[in-house]
Amino acid sequence: MELRNLRQQFRTDLSGIYPDSEVDSIFYILIEDLLGLPRHILGVQPQKSITELEANQLKDSLAELKKGVPLQYVIGKTQFLDLDLEVGPGVLIPRPETEELVLWILGHYNNFGKGMRILDVGTGSGCIPIGLKSNMPNAELHGLDRSVKALNYARKNAELHGLTIHWHEADMAIPLEIGGFFDLIVSNPPYIPEAEAQSMHTNVRDFEPSEALFVPNEIPLLYYQQLMERCNENLKVGGWLYLEIHEDFGTEVTDLLHRNGFTEVLLKRDIFDKPRFVRGRMEQMIT
Repeated sequence: MELRNLRQQFRTDLSGIYPDSEVDSIFYILIEDLLGLPRHILGVQPQKSITELEANQLKDSLAELKKGVPLQYVIGKTQFLDLDLEVGPGVLIPRPETEELVLWILGHYNNFGKGMRILDVGTGSGCIPIGLKSNMPNAELHGLDRSVKALNYARKNAELHGLTIHWHEADMAIPLEIGGFFDLIVSNPPYIPEAEAQSMHTNVRDFEPSEALFVPNEIPLLYYQQLMERCNENLKVGGWLYLEIHEDFGTEVTDLLHRNGFTEVLLKRDIFDKPRFVRGRMEQMIT
């Protein structure tokens, strides 16, 4: 079968799900991942043929994509700060915005975090502590999540890159039994109000774990409020808190930090000029 004919089948079958340019990008990722072919192959060999077995591999992936399954779940991996991470059903797919959050932290700690103790709350695939540890080898990294499935991915991803990270199955709603204080706590918690679910792309809404995405409409800052309690118990005076947030709640989150003993509170915009991150320094614990 000619590869270009299969590309046209992808374009036809996925036209109502993805823009044409995105369909082509998905197709080229798949031929590279599944068949080991360079993405530009059709540019140099427009009549390139593949075997029936290879064609069936691509068709199987196409069938999953037609259901709305995210490409990252189909191939079982994604990239985060140029690091390959395994992902699958039950774990949130890391976003470019979260890469920005990690880069913001790394820019703040240009001494490579010597001796620092860092906790990621709601770690999911482990992308944040893995991204930090890869660039701050002298720091002690911890990742926490209540999802056993997510933690299994996090452990595999750390092992994949030969990184020592301490993982904890725990719920941020209750006091943590980790021991000691941290120099930095970071979190990308669920922050999307449930009312926004219907406007989201089906491959996010129907396939990624809802517990990692959504919060009740009436309590949009639920997890940030819980984080304030954990910071009061686990963040050193003078330590830093870094957060990813919903673009509509920047003022509310910064106010929450001010009310809970944080100073030097800063709201940062992402590359799309949306208020997406907040950081603050623990000035005093609230008793």
